[in-house]
Amino acid sequence: MLPPININRDSESASLLTLPLKRKTLKEKNVEKHISIDTLIPFGPVILRTTIPSYVVDNLNAHCDEILADPQKLKDYDYSGQLAGNVKKEFKLSDKFIKKEENFYNILRSMAQRMLAVDLRGSKDQLSFAYLRNAPPGTTNVDRKYITGCQIITVWCVSQWAGDFNPLHIHSGDLSGVLYLKVPEGLEEEYKNEDHHPAVGDIQFIAGTPQAFNRNNMQVSPRVGELHVFPAWLHHTAYPFRTKNQERRSISFNIVYDIDLEKFKNEKMLVEKE
Repeated sequence: MLPPININRDSESASLLTLPLKRKTLKEKNVEKHISIDTLIPFGPVILRTTIPSYVVDNLNAHCDEILADPQKLKDYDYSGQLAGNVKKEFKLSDKFIKKEENFYNILRSMAQRMLAVDLRGSKDQLSFAYLRNAPPGTTNVDRKYITGCQIITVWCVSQWAGDFNPLHIHSGDLSGVLYLKVPEGLEEEYKNEDHHPAVGDIQFIAGTPQAFNRNNMQVSPRVGELHVFPAWLHHTAYPFRTKNQERRSISFNIVYDIDLEKFKNEKMLVEKE
């Protein structure tokens, strides 16, 4: 487990709790013989989840409120033409603001670092990443040792209202994520009124096709302050809701890993010469 991340707020500090997917070891049971059973997760994508401090959420909401209240700013920062969503208000957050919002910026970078951790990848011999965005053309795998950092390339806000939705889609970059800033109070009541498979306002992640002994999707209800980070290629969709005059507000982003191309090329050339 990586050490907690310290987030500074004036003289105060808070701990960011990361909640990676875990391998669970079942307790031994008294059967004919004592056996232990491990639940392994060697296949499929990893999704990281955490809850960020409320004051970080407040700062992001204040900035989004400022843009949403100004028609000209909303027009200037409009990002809907670049996105898949059937949503009327989607706007980009400037790089300057994101870097100024240091806590949020550092949380995203820390989550990207966590995605590279050995315990999420099986073993040190398997730490290769296929088709990273910044990899040299024609490269199938890049070993972890060549990854030197990451860049947050795009951050945008989705202001979703009754009837708005995001169809099944993927993102660009290496990693993507979603952070919830506002959730309609009426969603819980809508859930109760659904006759089957309630999904109002939820996000659903889908990987592959249904098979026996295999789960190919995960559905998550939005909660304020909850942040999910996942591979950019992972298909996902956001369902609509019906509650009038209430907003489901989220922030999404794309991240790419930096690769030491000189070291990569030099070492590859040495291997080829041998």
